[in-house]
Amino acid sequence: MASSKCAGWSILAGREFWRRPFPGWWRPEAGDPAAEILPGENIYIRFLLDKDVSFHPLLMLEPALSLARSVLGPQVWIDLDARMTYPKAAGYAVPWHIHMPVVPHPAPAFFCYPHQIHCLIYLDPVGTQEGPLCLIPGSHAAADFTIPPGEHTDRAGQVELRFEPGDAVLLHGNLWHRVRAATAAAGPRRLLLLGYVPSWIRGDTDRGVKAARPLTDGLRRTADRETRELLGEFSW
Repeated sequence: MASSKCAGWSILAGREFWRRPFPGWWRPEAGDPAAEILPGENIYIRFLLDKDVSFHPLLMLEPALSLARSVLGPQVWIDLDARMTYPKAAGYAVPWHIHMPVVPHPAPAFFCYPHQIHCLIYLDPVGTQEGPLCLIPGSHAAADFTIPPGEHTDRAGQVELRFEPGDAVLLHGNLWHRVRAATAAAGPRRLLLLGYVPSWIRGDTDRGVKAARPLTDGLRRTADRETRELLGEFSW
């Protein structure tokens, strides 16, 4: 990732990051009024570390953790969400977007740019039928570069990526990217979104279905200092 600092992305292909069956508790969650779901198209699931202990080993996922620390600094905390696109969701696509659209223009003299590293771990094959991931290398470093909301058109210099189960890609949170439209022959598209955030940047959200009994509360009581820091505990 350090060698791809200017490009803003790095592919980690062929690694068995995550080949366990994906827990099926998302099915009842889909019926919750707070669920972030487009019926028949996709569902976004938040707070995974609070919902299933099988995700806890991802706190120490290597080499992703070391790569994130190498560019963000040694103190980071981790967020873990998931997105699932249903099979045969013909025409479903994600327009060009960034994950942290909070950079003003012109930027104030002492503005602190919100650097984050996002690791997308693919659990299913993603080919032409499912809609490849497209990204624009270096776009995270161009604060004045914008794309109108809802835009899907090709851009000069874009890179198109396809994945096998267990592949991962690390992106700067403000690297512009999109997903091409799926076809009627598309299989399911499940991915985990592992976010690495500098410890002094907070990231609370009121969206999504929260766990009734957050599992990280118990983990914090018994974990070592490094694990607690990765869960969001921070001190200078």
